[in-house]
Amino acid sequence: MDKKKIVRQSYFSLILFSVLVGMLSTFLANTLKTITENYEDRFLHKLNQWPALYLIAPAIGLTLIYVLRKYAFDNRQNKGIKEIYNTLENRRDELPTYKIISHYINGFLTVIYGGSTGIEVSTVVATATIGATAHRRGNVALKYKAELVAAGVAAGITALFGSPLAGIFFAMEVITRRFSKTILLSTVTAAAVSWLMIFFIEEDRLFDFEITEWHWNAAPYLLLLAVLSGAVAVYFTKAVLWVKKRAAAMKSVYVRVGAASLFIGVALFFFPQLYGDSYHSVRSLFASTSDHSFDVEFVLLLAALALLKPLAAAVTLGGGGDGGVFAPGMVAGAMLGVLVALTANHYMDAGLIVQNFIVIGMVAVLAGCIHGPLTAVALAYTFSGGPAILLPAVFTVLVAIGTARLLYPYTVYSYRSAVK
Repeated sequence: MDKKKIVRQSYFSLILFSVLVGMLSTFLANTLKTITENYEDRFLHKLNQWPALYLIAPAIGLTLIYVLRKYAFDNRQNKGIKEIYNTLENRRDELPTYKIISHYINGFLTVIYGGSTGIEVSTVVATATIGATAHRRGNVALKYKAELVAAGVAAGITALFGSPLAGIFFAMEVITRRFSKTILLSTVTAAAVSWLMIFFIEEDRLFDFEITEWHWNAAPYLLLLAVLSGAVAVYFTKAVLWVKKRAAAMKSVYVRVGAASLFIGVALFFFPQLYGDSYHSVRSLFASTSDHSFDVEFVLLLAALALLKPLAAAVTLGGGGDGGVFAPGMVAGAMLGVLVALTANHYMDAGLIVQNFIVIGMVAVLAGCIHGPLTAVALAYTFSGGPAILLPAVFTVLVAIGTARLLYPYTVYSYRSAVK
């Protein structure tokens, strides 16, 4: 058999398995997104009627996660995206199949009981495990392990955000951290399968804002937003690392879970906008920006939320919750964007479009957290419903990442000395 024929067969096998991984990963991501949104909305409705329950909801969620981890998942902690890095860097370090169900359940429980993270990283690790499992059991060439892991991740992110480009870029620039023809082939295939599936089931996008214009006079304020976004991203990264270090120093797991539950519960009682992934707060903010003028109390609330969301997320993770930086980073960015726009409009008569600053702030902080410019720009395109703010988004994202790297060169995922 000639070499070209072997290569073609190898590529065909990769495409076939990428389709399978894409389908399974999309199903997982879509079902997790749907049930989590449904239960989070139901719980929020009840908790708003009985605010005192905010104080105990996180304790229920973190306790359930601890019990499941101890008795159902061999007492092994979920370490997020670092688990994927380990399996890609070490051939013998595999993602066990149970990681699919453990991240699925733990991500769900974390968010619906108020843990201040999102399901994105839970989805990423679970779908990466689908890809790794397909590689092990499908007798696919050893060199295609990274390709199938990336295929799962690309499909999962596509299903969550309705953006194939975000899925492809995230898989390559954050997960595999390299570009190659085969990785591009597997991610494009899986993302295309995912997009087709969510298109035919008419799945709503996570955010579907309609933005049609921006003005050049916003440029100086975008620069300010970018620098602040980079600083907030670094604050988030350091908060996660610091809290995890302190949590690991607590010898009693009951003290760790109890302390985290108490902090989150009190934070939710006074700031219910922090509940779960807080995407409901972003949607509400976007829909009501025309109703908000500069008000000191409202601006202070925005500042508090922008700072508390990353901290609450860090404590959630330190207490054993499942999640990552996606939702907290974007929510903090949305609050920061409104804060900058309203302040500039009030004091400088800048005439800024507040909705633009919400979307750009979201992707700028996220970019600073993950050092993923292409992913962030692709999400800006998707969230805004078109290319209207693509240019300012690119500018703000690049400056935010530059600022974050200047202040602190690591992300939560790349900091090798972080507590395990």
